Amino acid sequence: MTVPLVIIVALAVGALSGAGDSGSSNSTTNPTAGALPPVSPSAPPHGTAQAAACNKVIEQLPVQVGKLLPRVVHTDSPYVYAWGDPAVVLRCGVDRPKDLTAGSSAEFVTAGPDTGPFYDVTSDGSANVFTTVDRGPYISVEVPSKYQGADVMPPLSDVIAKALPAVCTTDPNTPDPEKLCTRRR
Repeated sequence: MTVPLVIIVALAVGALSGAGDSGSSNSTTNPTAGALPPVSPSAPPHGTAQAAACNKVIEQLPVQVGKLLPRVVHTDSPYVYAWGDPAVVLRCGVDRPKDLTAGSSAEFVTAGPDTGPFYDVTSDGSANVFTTVDRGPYISVEVPSKYQGADVMPPLSDVIAKALPAVCTTDPNTPDPEKLCTRRR
């Protein structure tokens, strides 16, 4: 497996600043030399099974998202990244969204190009969780309520759109209903 560019850049910055981290397989160094504490989000349950596709996304992630600096992440998965305080957390290889079922009336939104990715957006009280519905692996981005999704999601959506083609459509007017994301298996 190739080492994602994000990790290389983060480690280089950490080495130059004298900061470092020895821990889990996915520890990145914050360029602010440890000003923010590490985060320990759960590992995505299907990241390993979706390794090839998740690697395509991870390799293209920005070091910084807008003004949000990267966070040190402690997890057993290389498919989790975080930025800012409170942390915006991206996880590749999560479970299928619960609203993604045949006959669902859920509306899926895009936060980037008109061609997607499209997201099922749910709220857990303190954050909105954007979960892709039209890409190979399901990818979630947890955006704390302190931030506007419109400020955080576009650069991450651009990466996902460039890295992964759509595998289904959210357009209910498609001539082939079997291609709808809600019928995706």
